[in-house]
Parts: sequence; C-alpha cells; structure tokens
Amino acid sequence: MPLPPKAPSRTIETPALGIDGFNVGSRLRAARQAKGLLIEEVAQRVGVSKSFISRFERDVVQASVATLLRVCEAIGIKPAELFSPPATAFVPAGEGTPISLGGEKMREYLIGGAGNEHMMALYSVIEPGGGSGPEPYTLKADSDMVHVQSGQLELRVGEDTYLLKAGDTLTFPPSVPHTWRNPSAEHTCTALWVIVPPPS
Repeated sequence: MPLPPKAPSRTIETPALGIDGFNVGSRLRAARQAKGLLIEEVAQRVGVSKSFISRFERDVVQASVATLLRVCEAIGIKPAELFSPPATAFVPAGEGTPISLGGEKMREYLIGGAGNEHMMALYSVIEPGGGSGPEPYTLKADSDMVHVQSGQLELRVGEDTYLLKAGDTLTFPPSVPHTWRNPSAEHTCTALWVIVPPPS
C-alpha cells in the first residue's frame, strides 16, 4: 500500500505505520505506566519533547531506531519485552511476529529468540530508500550478523561502509555506532539479522 508522506520537520516524527495491527506506542505507554514514570520524565531522559512522547505512545508518529532504543532505556526495559513471542520455536515462512523497532519504509518480524536470553533473530523487508534512519545507533550486545536474501543493503559501521548484495553476510560489533539502508530506488531488500545476546 502507498506510504504516508513524511512530516516536514524532524526525521523521528514520520507518520506511524501500523503493522498487522501491532502498535509499539501503546505497549511503551503500558510499560512506562507500569514503571510509574511520567511522560515528562521519559521525554527529559530521551532528549525529546513531551509532545513527541505523547504522540509516539498514541502511534501518531514513528521513531527512528536510535530514538526507540533511548525510549526503552529511559523506561528501563529491553526492546524485546515489547513483543509477544511466537507460539512455538518453529516459525513457518511468513508467520514471524510483526514488530516495529523504528526506522523508515520497512517492516520487521521476530522469527527467533523471543524470550531467549542468548539470541534474537529478525527478518526485515526494506523498501527502496528505507532503513534505520540517518542517526547512528548502538546496541548493548556482543555481535550482530546480517544476511541479505534479496536486493542490496548498505551498512555504515563506524567509519567503514559495506554494500551487501544477495547472498552476502556481515558480522559486526553492534556497540559501534551504525546505520543501514536500502540504496536501491526500485528494488526491495530482504535480510535476516541475528543479534547475540538480545539487546538490553
């Protein structure tokens, strides 16, 4: 379906995209309230406006990956806690759990590692020009591996830039600031990610 237009101001304030009924904002609100935190407290810790947190929790805007990670850290939860795990360890094709870790023009699915303290596996469908957003981010994990199934994926890890094509795999320390995007103007990229252990 066609993507809604981007907001003209800040990158983190792009319109939220519902993914098969999953809305990360409402789950963040529930987590914040369970911790007894006010919107003002979270906004101050993250470095954004109270209005942004309010709209994010109502799924009116979507955050970049870096911003979402800071919100989770401010609330005191792991990103994986936002998502319900698959019913079994076996995940048939196309039946991963839809999640939203931020980013632009993309969909992600949890395909392994839900509730597992050792690893997390994700499947990403990245539309042309989509990606993690312009702001580099880090993860509190030991290793991140990405395998491109189709299309191309450009990753910038620290000062190094890698262009991965179908069949290519890159392993890197996610503690190093990094960003990634689909550089194609026409073709969708699909990729598998394995993060060890799940980011905290």
